[in-house]
Amino acid sequence: MKEPTFKINPRFRLTTKHLSVEWHCVDRFTLECEAAIMMPDRFVYQDKTDTALMTLYHNGVLDMIYHDATDFETRKIQKWLRELMRDIILRVANEVLPARVKYWENMKNLHGTGVTVKRLRKNVLGYCTFHNHIALQPFLVIFKQEWMDGVILHEMAHYKYKHHRKSFWDFLSRLIGEDSKMAKAKDDIALSPYYNYYLYLTKNK
Repeated sequence: MKEPTFKINPRFRLTTKHLSVEWHCVDRFTLECEAAIMMPDRFVYQDKTDTALMTLYHNGVLDMIYHDATDFETRKIQKWLRELMRDIILRVANEVLPARVKYWENMKNLHGTGVTVKRLRKNVLGYCTFHNHIALQPFLVIFKQEWMDGVILHEMAHYKYKHHRKSFWDFLSRLIGEDSKMAKAKDDIALSPYYNYYLYLTKNK
């Protein structure tokens, strides 16, 4: 897949069930004054002596406050934004994903030994260990709820079957209520408008 060419800037749109990004352009003086006030979950990017950007996270919303001269094209500000968003996504995922696994375990009366949320290799959305411990990719929270649930139920099916043979797919079909081979969460995610966001946010440089 071609590497995404977009940047995180006021044209960047992310609105999902668990996390939304909202942009606010203010004058430079207002930004400087607000940035000088220390608050929990407020993060400030300064370029030399200029406050170029401030973010504030609250209740699943990440506010991006900037002025009209903020230069979103610089590598430093893009790196700062990617790292900030990765941290916020991990935080949201640690709240959402274990609770969602517990929800489905109770619904299906199928229980494992725990859940870990951590960054996995690119295109690995989750896995289940021999001891029925699930690991999930935090970036699942920026996709549709049904895709997230599809990945969770896939890993829960491994509580019973530690392979991908017919018995596994038949069991997964019963869990999700439809033909599991027709409901491929990974393929759907690859076609989602947020998949390129996922690729960009996981860049190292």
